[in-house]
Amino acid sequence: MTLSGYLQECASRSAGVLGDDLDASVTLRQHGLTLHAGSSSRAAERCDQAEAMVDEGPCVDAMATGAKVDVASVRAEVRWHAWRAQTLEEGFVRALAVPSEVAPGVSVALNLYSRAGGRWESRLVGAAEAYSRLIAAAVRLQLEFADVDDAAGALLRDTSGATLIDQAVGAVMETNGCSEAAARELLRSAAGRREITEREVATTVLRSLVAVGTGDIVDDRLPGL
Repeated sequence: MTLSGYLQECASRSAGVLGDDLDASVTLRQHGLTLHAGSSSRAAERCDQAEAMVDEGPCVDAMATGAKVDVASVRAEVRWHAWRAQTLEEGFVRALAVPSEVAPGVSVALNLYSRAGGRWESRLVGAAEAYSRLIAAAVRLQLEFADVDDAAGALLRDTSGATLIDQAVGAVMETNGCSEAAARELLRSAAGRREITEREVATTVLRSLVAVGTGDIVDDRLPGL
């Protein structure tokens, strides 16, 4: 199973385990590029995609600071205009972004959306934090597999930069639901912010979202997975 497939499963099953009234999603941030990695619903997916395209939102802030972000009232929120507008359109009332670090420069966030008001229960927040750490551990394991997989490494090294970038553009288009032009601009912007090549950003995207690990990534500590 690819990591992107696993993260999709994480998002879908986390929503069911944490609460029937919740939608859940997972975002991944690396080299300053935010990617929607999986969601339990199209509504949550559209919220994350709106956030990823402008690189502004609660999960972006959560991954940047390493601290969870609790949006008690989406309607009362004055930050993150694109994310707020999309989230209100989907009918969500509150949201919670829970980050975990994978490695230096790489983080994930488990994002919860609810159409019901009220405070997040401490039990649910604790469970979300534990799930976020497990998701980060799975991503870390995938990247470690990619590092030691000589065949996969050789394939990426031997592929031309233009081809790698084209493949990464396709992956970004699929995960973030954007046009080719927008995906290319995201890669260019991420490379510029980190002062690295677009090939390096593209390789990271392909290793983390597309490459197949040495086996299915399953953690029995996460109920339902």
